[in-house]
Amino acid sequence: MFKQRTAALATTLALSTIGLACASDNAGTTDAASDTASEATAAPVATDAPAIDLPDVVVTYSVLGAFVEQLVRGAADVVTIIPDGQDPHDFEPSPRDIELINNARVVVANGLDLEEGLDDALATAAANGTTVFYIADHVTVLDIVDVNDHSAHGHSHPGAQSDHSHDDHEHSDDPHVWLSPATMLEAVPALTTAISAALTVDLTAASEAFASELAAVDVELGALFDELSDCQLVTGHNELGYFAERYDCTVIAAILSSPSTTAEESASNVEFVIDVIKTHNARAVFTSLGTNPAVARQVADEVGVPLVEISTHYLGTTASYIEFIRQLGSTIAASLR
Repeated sequence: MFKQRTAALATTLALSTIGLACASDNAGTTDAASDTASEATAAPVATDAPAIDLPDVVVTYSVLGAFVEQLVRGAADVVTIIPDGQDPHDFEPSPRDIELINNARVVVANGLDLEEGLDDALATAAANGTTVFYIADHVTVLDIVDVNDHSAHGHSHPGAQSDHSHDDHEHSDDPHVWLSPATMLEAVPALTTAISAALTVDLTAASEAFASELAAVDVELGALFDELSDCQLVTGHNELGYFAERYDCTVIAAILSSPSTTAEESASNVEFVIDVIKTHNARAVFTSLGTNPAVARQVADEVGVPLVEISTHYLGTTASYIEFIRQLGSTIAASLR
């Protein structure tokens, strides 16, 4: 049953609303010709008025950029560093990217080593006074679970072997926080406060509206997965922990058991995943950015289940975070029916 976790806005912003006022300087006249001339010259002024130069919010990757855009739309422009479709796990910044971060007033990042190549630049910018906001610092973080270690669940499979060790990581926190709208909702109050203060804008109304949208799509996806009799997930890499926890699914195996796409598949691990699919009668293999397509196809063909491509690290054809998470949930649910 879908966990109805309530996540309400915890911070009330007390910023003054900034108003833009325009005063007319047309003096009254009894001369009809003068009135006509004033009306004739008024239209071009309105048409040719320059666009308002909005402040920038720099964001590390595209899905997070779409998330921030829904909060600041009309009050700020969002500049995304990592191009859509490029893996944030292994992105390396250019000198121009580093300069953009250093000159920013506020930068929004995921944290938990997702954007490992940007860590030094973000730390330098923060030390120099830039507001650097890490989403993961303001949400409930899940531990990384070795989904291929089934001995922890009281049973094992032939060839079981994890292709990573927790000892290789400085922490055991799962970085894929954006894959649960309920998790992301937890960060909205603090994110609103940080951006409002850095840019001197009032995002109170936008924050409340966005929070409502996130809560609504969370309920929508919860109802969708409540309709499933079983939700067992086999994935390309270990990325769906937050999604699975939220919607009562279980990730039973991953071709890459590491949470990072920079890991490599092992033959023994591939055989393990194939065995798990057969044993648990899994209905699909979900592959995404960072998974070797040939290996994913090999696994799916070996057991005769569909190979379903999902968008987890990039927007693709979606234009907003709400569309992104709705498409992800709908694709997964439809493949398990």
